[in-house]
Amino acid sequence: MQDKEYMAVMIQSLEKKRDILDLIIEKNREQKILFSEEDSDPDRLEENMHEKSRLVDQLNQLDEGFQQVYDRIKPALQKDKESYKEEVGIMKQLIAEITEKSTTIQAQEHRNRELAVKRFALVKGNIRQARTSNKVASQYYQNMSRVNVGDSHFMDSKK
Repeated sequence: MQDKEYMAVMIQSLEKKRDILDLIIEKNREQKILFSEEDSDPDRLEENMHEKSRLVDQLNQLDEGFQQVYDRIKPALQKDKESYKEEVGIMKQLIAEITEKSTTIQAQEHRNRELAVKRFALVKGNIRQARTSNKVASQYYQNMSRVNVGDSHFMDSKK
């Protein structure tokens, strides 16, 4: 493969990374909605998280491939920077976009983590309240069943 082709592969890799980051941003928006809604479907949340995990795996593969190609072409880039000026400019622009999207994702992740903590605390509180209510109801029914046993000796004795 020629050096220009390696550069094209690296540019293509950065474009794919940018597109995947856009998908992750969208998944984070969906996740925010899921954490914000009280009656959201836990299965949708799990599916969302699974999809984000798959996208992150793709990013890692792209990063590894990019690094391998860069390691091959690095000597030629250092030797003849002028020949690759246009490609390097495109890559710098893509890297700037990727950095901006990564910052957006970090902010979204931080907000979603806070929403998740609040959401899980609410669910935990609801579970605790439900357990307490069940315990109180159970004790009430047990107590009421004992009270009925003692009532049978009050009979009408006027016969």
